[in-house]
Amino acid sequence: MRQFNSVLCIVDTEENSDEAILHSIKIAEDHQATITFVSTMDASKLWYSTEHYTYFDQSLQHLAEVKRSAIASRISEISPKVKANIEVLSGIGFLEIIRSVVTNQHDLVVKCAEDVAWLERMFGSEDMQLIRKCPCPVLMLKPGHNDSFHRILATVDINEDVDEVEEVRVQAALNNKVLEYGATMAMPELTEMHIGAAWEAYAEHFYRYGAFSRMPEEEVDRYVEQIRRERSDDLDQLVRKMETMLGKDAVSYLQPRVHLAKGKPYKEIPKMVEKYDIDLIVMGTVGRVGIPGLIIGNTAESILEQVKCSVLALKPDGFETPVR
Repeated sequence: MRQFNSVLCIVDTEENSDEAILHSIKIAEDHQATITFVSTMDASKLWYSTEHYTYFDQSLQHLAEVKRSAIASRISEISPKVKANIEVLSGIGFLEIIRSVVTNQHDLVVKCAEDVAWLERMFGSEDMQLIRKCPCPVLMLKPGHNDSFHRILATVDINEDVDEVEEVRVQAALNNKVLEYGATMAMPELTEMHIGAAWEAYAEHFYRYGAFSRMPEEEVDRYVEQIRRERSDDLDQLVRKMETMLGKDAVSYLQPRVHLAKGKPYKEIPKMVEKYDIDLIVMGTVGRVGIPGLIIGNTAESILEQVKCSVLALKPDGFETPVR
């Protein structure tokens, strides 16, 4: 089971951040972790709004103290026993958060998602920047989600669409990580855990309908069924690995429900989220390491643009953030 040691909770004094505060406190208590509450302010905006530049530093310090006081007051109202470690950072929000993660070795970031209704998706630009570039897991909470999670979907990639041995290794390790974090989030309150994957039979449409390569229907059906069995076996092996990682008692306790859908993951995973009324999806966001410019996969990006639930976004071990 994964252990969180240092939680970083992002608090926006101009928006309702109660969900992030509540979930951060609960996770910190469950894991006996330290918790830091952080807010950011864009100093460049204050600079241009300050008529007398001589007083810029004083204005910045004053605004930081106002923010710190407001955060402390709200945390005290929500949970009077919490000893709040509060930081106010100056700069571009997501950059300062990531720098804090790297410097202070936080192993979980918790934030309320921007409710970008006019884009018909939940995550705003700052959210996506964090999900793309933050090296530690990011828990992005659906606005208004004050309650515990009731149904968690851990999504794994079982398609054999990579050729390099290193990429296969990284994806396998990321699948294990997704399952482990899914179980970690589900365990404290016996949350209903689901494991989901989508599969495709390579070139099926080409074999069925290609003008120059059309194969007999029965032969294509046998090929597709063979791939389905192989992907089903792959998924079963992953679930069995959970027993090795977590122990048979833990897996028996969770009794995860397994779903295997035929189709493209970016279409089928959002369908699972809706069908099973999932309120937290746990997913990997990139399948390579060592390439700072490769921030997020197209499939992960497409899924994130569609889902309307909370998300725990993970990177593979060895991921390098481009933020310095």
